[in-house]
Amino acid sequence: MVCPSCGNEEYEILKSKGKKTKELLVQCMDCGHVYHETAPEEAYEIEVRVIISEFERSWKTNVKLYSDEYLETGTLLYIDNKDVEVTSIENNDGNRVYECPVVDIKTIWAKSLDTLARIGVSIDNQGNVISHKIEVEREFIISIGDVGEINGLKFRVYGIKTLERNMKKGFAYARVIKRVYGKLLSSKDKSKIKYDLTEYVVKTTSKEKSYN
Repeated sequence: MVCPSCGNEEYEILKSKGKKTKELLVQCMDCGHVYHETAPEEAYEIEVRVIISEFERSWKTNVKLYSDEYLETGTLLYIDNKDVEVTSIENNDGNRVYECPVVDIKTIWAKSLDTLARIGVSIDNQGNVISHKIEVEREFIISIGDVGEINGLKFRVYGIKTLERNMKKGFAYARVIKRVYGKLLSSKDKSKIKYDLTEYVVKTTSKEKSYN
């Protein structure tokens, strides 16, 4: 609180009334000016519901936050002995928002950061697609134009689908990648392999081409 007369921040409380919000009568310790102030409400703990996802598994839990805090997507929290990142917030009106005062939050959605990133890799062989699931470090970088290899098959990355968009150029970290799209290269292709992902494959399936 700042004295409106001299700007000094040191004061003496002469009188106080109210429970939640306190109305104060204070006197400046410097110039002696007496004025009224409203004391800020003390922050209190709120237990908020959280849904944490870890690959195909998800579970409900709770986290204690303070009433004077503001939460936004991308915020890192430590819940159930795990580092998690807030991916979505539902307010008390049932709307999904990117940011919200804690007092107005109904549910928090978050993803675990204590695991490897699991992403799909679809390799197109003239319309027939071999689809893999791989698990790599979250900071692993994949770029458009990269030449990779899985189980002896070389492919060139031509598309990346992240959590927010489809990419035809640039690069992305594995932590935000949902799927990588590549075209099978001929066995005679002499392109240098940037990375061999064979050891990171956890599942392989085949399907028809579906990426536009």
